[in-house]
Amino acid sequence: MHRLALAVVVLAVAAFALPAGAFAEAIDCGEAGTITRETYLSGVSARERKYTIYLPPCYRSKDQSYPLLMLMHGSNADDSQWARLGFLNALETRIHLGSAPPMIVLMPYGGSVANKNHFNGVSYDAILLDLLVHVDENYRTDGQRAIGGISRGGFWAYHLGLRFPNSFVAIGGHSPFFDADHAEPAYNPLDLAQSLNDGTHLRLWLDRGTVDHAVDGIDRMRVILRGGQVPHEYVVYDGGDHSEASWRQFVGDYVGFYAGAFAGGGAQTKAATLEYAKGGVELWLPAAGFGALQTSIDSEEFANLLDGALDERLVLSESNANRLWRRGIVLHVRTRIVPDGKLFFALWRDKRSFTILPFDQLHLRLRPLWIDDVPVVDQLARYPLVFASESPNFSSENLTRITLSGTTALARHTLPAVEAIGVVQAASGIRDYVRRSDYFQITHEASIAPACPQRLGALLGGSNSMCMMRDHARLFDQLEVDVVDLTGNHINDFGYAAFENTLEHFEDRGFSLVGGGRNLGEARAPLILEHNGSRIGWLACNNIGPYYAFANDDAEALGGARPGNAYCRGGWLREALALLAAEVDLVLMTVQYREFETFQPMRQQRLDFQTYAEWGADIVIGTAEHKPMTFEFYKTRRGETAFIHYGLGNLFFDQLPWGNRRFFLDTLYIYDGRLLTVELFPGIIEDRARPRLLAGEDLFNFLHFMFIQKNEF
Repeated sequence: MHRLALAVVVLAVAAFALPAGAFAEAIDCGEAGTITRETYLSGVSARERKYTIYLPPCYRSKDQSYPLLMLMHGSNADDSQWARLGFLNALETRIHLGSAPPMIVLMPYGGSVANKNHFNGVSYDAILLDLLVHVDENYRTDGQRAIGGISRGGFWAYHLGLRFPNSFVAIGGHSPFFDADHAEPAYNPLDLAQSLNDGTHLRLWLDRGTVDHAVDGIDRMRVILRGGQVPHEYVVYDGGDHSEASWRQFVGDYVGFYAGAFAGGGAQTKAATLEYAKGGVELWLPAAGFGALQTSIDSEEFANLLDGALDERLVLSESNANRLWRRGIVLHVRTRIVPDGKLFFALWRDKRSFTILPFDQLHLRLRPLWIDDVPVVDQLARYPLVFASESPNFSSENLTRITLSGTTALARHTLPAVEAIGVVQAASGIRDYVRRSDYFQITHEASIAPACPQRLGALLGGSNSMCMMRDHARLFDQLEVDVVDLTGNHINDFGYAAFENTLEHFEDRGFSLVGGGRNLGEARAPLILEHNGSRIGWLACNNIGPYYAFANDDAEALGGARPGNAYCRGGWLREALALLAAEVDLVLMTVQYREFETFQPMRQQRLDFQTYAEWGADIVIGTAEHKPMTFEFYKTRRGETAFIHYGLGNLFFDQLPWGNRRFFLDTLYIYDGRLLTVELFPGIIEDRARPRLLAGEDLFNFLHFMFIQKNEF
């Protein structure tokens, strides 16, 4: 979410995402691996030294040799660190499944000598080389070696691996500590790396967290490798730091890297070096016509398709089929291929078909599909269609996602329902999805009232007045709300003081506010979002009232001066939209409109929303309708196409009819200041208090109803 630290994520082709069985037969000898701590007499230091060693399942019962992985600990740790992090457990699980080859894992104890920067005599590099000889003499190693380390251990891994490249197939650095002054050039990994080129056999891995204090040296190494066009894998973990708590989260990736290195014999292709934060990558996505009757593809089906299985739903353009073939993706010979100019019409006619296309070929009338109900851009580390490219089409630093939602009123029957299940459970059905966006908006209907749900005093909304309990406002924190839309027509039901207190609460929580405020100026003020190279202007207003919900500065007018929301008054709005359009890349407008018990807009609603588009809005969304409504791609007189969604439906509300329990969340994909496409999250409200994703037959029926029976897409 935008209020959190944003990741500058750089990912690689995920060798660790290979399926079970990719490396070896599953281990079924009935034995577990063993971990022991051993001592040996070091010929270098002339004293006993310690190491921990892991022997894989069946080592004792089978007479075979194994590759050797040597892992070094950090400066304030010991040889138990890798086991503590869960690396050995993760490795053994994969060995049993057949998704990692059996291997011996050697974990030396460095002690004080490992923190000294000298490289002759009793030095740590000499001790490690001596230990390797000891292990080769006493264990069944097969000659293949990989080396890796954490922090200071990452320095030693790159030091040894680059000094003796013919002794290793892979080097892994996990938050490795590099420094230009750490060692003289003959021994410093930053200098040793400069001799590498694009023909190296070594498989190289670097990772760090976004708040990792070793970032400077790691990124210096990355610059050196990029400058030499050296294939490498570089990963930046969102929120990761320089701690065991952080590294523990990523040991599965580390296991995958080393498993892949041994399985591939150390070979690494240039396509394995991917960076999409700065330089970008070439990303391909599954996509369908906007009115398609699906939102997601099963990952196993998708993998089989890329492996040559026939999927009769797939249709490709001629040029894209040829580009995929050049990328090594060989599809089934009976895959449907159409001329480039006919792809869109083929997808539009067949609501169950989909295509695979480059990210930059997406447009408003096409909708990206998910893999396993997760957006592709959130799982690039394990997604197969990401390629290194001299002409990249995707960078995470150019993408902004905004997720919009409809009516939320934690009032009436929803209030006791939330009280019964708690805010954590109430949020659980959509939380993982909405947190992925840079901005999640929620439409606020009911203000926090101290006595809520008791109805004390004069209520402006009469018997239909709505209020929200302060404790239930924690739901917004659970969902990591970024923007609160204040255009709800019930915001002043419990009086102006309640709304002002609610404003203060939201401001204290760090939410951005739009469409309402303490006075008319605040209510009308646009929200400006500047993110990843896009400047987005957001206006919100209430088209219907009641009068006491509108902000007003005139003490003599009906109801007097008061806080509230912005009225969609034509004169102000026409000027405001034109001015805003001149200042920003994209104008988003959310509207509280008259509530209709229908799935299609009334004539006046259609005219009003189209007028907002003519005045300058690129996106117009109805946030108050209690039923999900249809969509329109409206061609303005300026020749631009505006995206209009007449109603999202309820999100948290107590209405029970079939249509009132179903909703859309719209996620806008804004790239380089342009609305590229819109992702839909079709959902249903359970028990008046828990919205969740629709699935299976319910999903198909809802999309069929909205897109075929009502929208005639």
